[in-house]
Amino acid sequence: MSPMSTRRAPWRDMGPLLMEKRIIVCVGAGGVGKTTLAAAMALRAARAGKRVACLTIDPARRLADSLGVTDEGRDARLRDISEVLGQDVREGGFLSFGMLDPVETFNRFVHERASDSRRAEQILENKLYRYVSGSLSGMQEYMALEKLSELASDESIDLIVLDTPPTANAMDFFTAPRRMMEALDGPMVRMMRRAYGGPGRIGFDIIGRWARIVFRAVSRITGADLLGEIMEFVDALSDLFGSFSDRAMTVEKVLRGDDVAFCLITTPDRATFRETREFYRKLGEIGIAVNSLIFNRAHWPEAGEPPEALPKETREIVRALNSRWNEAFKREKKLVDRVSEAWGALDTVSAVPILPGGAGRIESLDRIGSYL
Repeated sequence: MSPMSTRRAPWRDMGPLLMEKRIIVCVGAGGVGKTTLAAAMALRAARAGKRVACLTIDPARRLADSLGVTDEGRDARLRDISEVLGQDVREGGFLSFGMLDPVETFNRFVHERASDSRRAEQILENKLYRYVSGSLSGMQEYMALEKLSELASDESIDLIVLDTPPTANAMDFFTAPRRMMEALDGPMVRMMRRAYGGPGRIGFDIIGRWARIVFRAVSRITGADLLGEIMEFVDALSDLFGSFSDRAMTVEKVLRGDDVAFCLITTPDRATFRETREFYRKLGEIGIAVNSLIFNRAHWPEAGEPPEALPKETREIVRALNSRWNEAFKREKKLVDRVSEAWGALDTVSAVPILPGGAGRIESLDRIGSYL
């Protein structure tokens, strides 16, 4: 018996989404089991014959632990972990895993996009570049999106399941391209490009002459060749990105495609759901529609009467436990029904019940996947 039946958002499991979509983005608050469900989705799709890449940009190793990946390396490249599938997999099924290291991804990006190897090393050694690659707000999230964009164009992969940071940091991920455009294609950088962007332009206008005076004065104060570093950095941006606005918009489109589904994971308690509802609203403000809503660790299905064969005292204990369970079931069902009615555009609404422990890691993921 499922508490998910609604009028406007009819019950539909996630199977079609896993089979039809190219990218599944898992989002949600911390502690709701988002990472475990992402691993379960990837595992289930791979068993169904999909070539799946399961990725995380969360700095913790929770996704690796869920999938049984034991080495400590963080690598922008995918690792084949199909051995976890065992024998129960349709022909063609494949599972790979990657923990995206933004700095390494950034460095590889430089080597791939720089005009030549000497130019790449010059960029990587630039002081401002080293600062930006590790510290500029949005750069790490943006590089994760660059990697996602790269994988999305890889025809050897059928499905990408992406585990994102908790809601407190996830908005940084989704807004990274726009913030990077503001930082690297904003008025200040445009002014520097205008002033120092190439031979024949330096010093030929009022802004250029003013900027040179300012930067030279700062360089004398700091005792460093700030002007040279800035000129080199601005030149590096042009070499890597051309028009960064165009590149960022291309990357952002990856998350806006029709082949992308956003799966919002929560638990059916009111405190957690308040954060989930706010996150849902913020995603809508930036044009991202949630396709799937999963209530994890739910009290369902409704418990029935204990078997007559049990001893009387045992039956009374079980009946009391079932009563408490059913109280939670009814409370959660009201929440789920109300949300499903309000969020009628959802493709799927589902729940994963509280499950007993004791099973192996992969066996537990398979069981969770069966509820999706």
